[in-house]
Amino acid sequence: MRDATAPGEFRPEIQGLRGLAVAFVVIFHIWPAALPGGYVGVDIFFVISGFLITGLLTRMALNDGGISVVGFYTRRVRRLLPAAIVVLFVTLAGTLLFVSDAWWEETAKQVMASALYVQNWRLAEQAVDYLGAEDAPSPVQHFWSLSIEEQFYIVWPLLMIAALWWARCRGHSPVQMLTFVLGVVLAASLAASVVVTRSDPAWAYFVSYTRIWELALGGLLALTLDRLQPNGRARTAMAVAGMLAMLASAILFSRSTDFPGFKALLPTLGAALIIAAGSIRIGRFRGLDAAALRYIGDRSYSIYLWHWPLIIFYVARRGTIGLVDGVALIIATLVVSGLSYRFVEQPYRHSRSSLAWRPLIDGTAAVGLCVAAAGGLVYAIDRQPIDVSLIGTPNYPGPAALVANAAVPEGVKPLPPLSKIGADVPVIYRMKCHQEQGGIDATGCRLGDPAGTRTIVVMGDSHAAQWVPAVDKIAKDRKWKLVTFTKAACPVTRVAILDDSKPYEQCALWRERVLAAIAKLKPDFVVTSQSNYTSIAQDAMIEGLRSVWSELAGEGARVVAIRNTPYSLFDPRNCLGTDPGNCINPRSKVERGDIYALAARSMTGVTVVDMNDTLCGKDSCPAVVGNIVVLRDNHHLTATYALALAPYLAKAAGL
Repeated sequence: MRDATAPGEFRPEIQGLRGLAVAFVVIFHIWPAALPGGYVGVDIFFVISGFLITGLLTRMALNDGGISVVGFYTRRVRRLLPAAIVVLFVTLAGTLLFVSDAWWEETAKQVMASALYVQNWRLAEQAVDYLGAEDAPSPVQHFWSLSIEEQFYIVWPLLMIAALWWARCRGHSPVQMLTFVLGVVLAASLAASVVVTRSDPAWAYFVSYTRIWELALGGLLALTLDRLQPNGRARTAMAVAGMLAMLASAILFSRSTDFPGFKALLPTLGAALIIAAGSIRIGRFRGLDAAALRYIGDRSYSIYLWHWPLIIFYVARRGTIGLVDGVALIIATLVVSGLSYRFVEQPYRHSRSSLAWRPLIDGTAAVGLCVAAAGGLVYAIDRQPIDVSLIGTPNYPGPAALVANAAVPEGVKPLPPLSKIGADVPVIYRMKCHQEQGGIDATGCRLGDPAGTRTIVVMGDSHAAQWVPAVDKIAKDRKWKLVTFTKAACPVTRVAILDDSKPYEQCALWRERVLAAIAKLKPDFVVTSQSNYTSIAQDAMIEGLRSVWSELAGEGARVVAIRNTPYSLFDPRNCLGTDPGNCINPRSKVERGDIYALAARSMTGVTVVDMNDTLCGKDSCPAVVGNIVVLRDNHHLTATYALALAPYLAKAAGL
């Protein structure tokens, strides 16, 4: 171990491997169709980090008699934190300049998560959160991989210290004990990665315990490298095989590939083979020890930090990226990262202080300032009110502009403010009674008038939930009780559906429990609606709707079935922040067939309501009607506009 990873030894092929890995990532982010699996560059980085950090800590333990936690963390802070904090501050400022107000709050929250190196966990939560599933990528999303590495840097030295202490107590070889412990970590994490990727790939992609095995693989290589002494031909074969494995994964994998799981073995083992082979030459071919790759490898950290916010800011202003745009973005990334490498990364990395704790103190202060700045923005946005009392006033006629040709004054800021659009959701989300995909309990919110003598129920998916503000207003005006039963992506219709290509069994269980709960409530009205679910055959959809409606009507409730609202061809959160004058959808392209009307034919006790004329004009569906924003994303009403629709829904449904 002492000979194989001697202090100060420079491995040019590792710098070249870093250059190749970051090139994979940058090309994938700029031209995803050109390198659909380029995201494996992150996995290659994990192997490199595991190799270098484990080697560093092991040398420290063997040569210095122990691992200096303060010394290790000080080096990590000087190496990583200055450039990261500068990027986060610049990104926060750039968000205010280039990105729609609608994304400010979420970006600020992700800046805080990135500064604290927990961004991967925030993204994992959003990946399974129905409300956040369609959010646009943030300019700091790429910090998820840095968060995993930092978590490894925090935990692994402590685990190594414990393993070395145990080895001394039991008289075992330190390297053998470390190899055993890291082998257990690798096996457990890889097993978790395979299992979780099969059941929940979105979660598996971001969480630490499904990724840590990739760093452990590099660590095991560092611990066993001195035992690997391949000859020249074997090293050449290993290098070629490793390169082919990485290239194959970058070319053949795509966004639809179940990843990480066992498929992540292809790029990670390829990287391990490259490192194990060392620097090779075949004739004049220098392999990864090429000047261009080493140049990029030296600056790979800065390149990784800067390339993504530059892409996001460009797309926010200009839209898609073509060939020329992509080349310009690559040049801009190289220029900015070169400046960052020279004036931020390198000076702090090689700085010296008489106080060993000084870098840790400075780093903590920098993180605190970053979190405070982002938190201040979140606080300011949260304090910004949505004044629903303005609905129906001359400045905010809302749907009256379509239904009654009410005058719409110009120059009025829309309601809700753009920075609050994404958060303008029905109260049932904050009350935690809207069920996510995994829930099966018939948990209902109780709204309206608690002392009411009549009861109205809202049942369905998020497209039913969007009507809760309107129904709640109706219930309060009439002094009725309101009970809501809603669940993400779960239609009213009694038919089997899929969730991420797997049977959505929780939906069927939830639906039957809700129907049983409604039977006990004996409501006077049941309001239902749902998304289109175009993957379900129309006949099956109609039969499933009629089955549920007949059951509800048979128990004495009048069913009010609201036709699904039109989708939008654009996300209003982006459009209204960049080009509000053109945020208009052709009605013919966004309005789907009325399957509710077909299902309700010849049925008694079912009233089908079509509210689309309160959302769209004769030929178009604008993002803003009567100075009130209609949709909070591509297909959900803002709670404010739904509230404005209360009198129109009551009239149309006869409530």
